[in-house]
Amino acid sequence: MSNYNEFVNDILEKNESLKKNFDLLELKYLLIETLINYRKENDMTQTEFAQKIDVKQQVISRFEKGEVDPRLSFVSKILYGMKKQIILSDEDYRKTYEKLILLKPNNKKAKFNTPKSYQCDLAV
Repeated sequence: MSNYNEFVNDILEKNESLKKNFDLLELKYLLIETLINYRKENDMTQTEFAQKIDVKQQVISRFEKGEVDPRLSFVSKILYGMKKQIILSDEDYRKTYEKLILLKPNNKKAKFNTPKSYQCDLAV
């Protein structure tokens, strides 16, 4: 598996356009995975979840297969149905913060500010 990850990372490093498209798809598939896990953890079928958020079962099925590029209103319904929220954070600040943590002295008094984040409670 490690060799595969290295192979993919090598390709993405060499092709900026491909990396950008790969990164853009990451959130979509994270949401799909989260929805599937949520349904499994709650012993819920696609039909039951669809009824919960007032859509047809086929919509959930097509979304979970990755066949559709959902609108924000649909994503909002999914998040609302799972009682989840999206938190937006400043990626550049987070990367800098993570580097500082690596350099942090072994001193409990040393503190760093947490990354800026913007919390969004979504209501449908």
